[in-house]
Amino acid sequence: MDGFIEAFIAAQAAQDAYVAALPQWVQLWMYWMLAVLGLGSLVFSFFRSEARWLLLSFVVTIIATMALGMSVGWNKLWGVTHLIFWTPVVVLFIRRWGQIDKKSVYGVWFVAALATMIVSLMFDAKDLAEYLMGV
Repeated sequence: MDGFIEAFIAAQAAQDAYVAALPQWVQLWMYWMLAVLGLGSLVFSFFRSEARWLLLSFVVTIIATMALGMSVGWNKLWGVTHLIFWTPVVVLFIRRWGQIDKKSVYGVWFVAALATMIVSLMFDAKDLAEYLMGV
């Protein structure tokens, strides 16, 4: 158990260093995702199933990302966990699009969350392609 805790602490420090080296706009984007996808899904999860699915995928993504970082280090492969766990949520949100009142507080969050996931997935797909090509 001590070995795992040491590896986890080392991985967290490596992740912090990786994030600190990213451009400022990427760091701000990460804060935006945390607010909209993390905090927003937590708040709305008490009322809506779409938010519960997003919250579950968000938490699983955090765990999977840390496991990936501990396994292969921090690099452009990081976003593959978003591709795996957020894509089904994007599909769910698109399917529920017509059932959501976009003028409600929930609807505004729903649109912001869907747009945030789609933009993130585009960046993640680009990063994965670059990783696989060795760029």
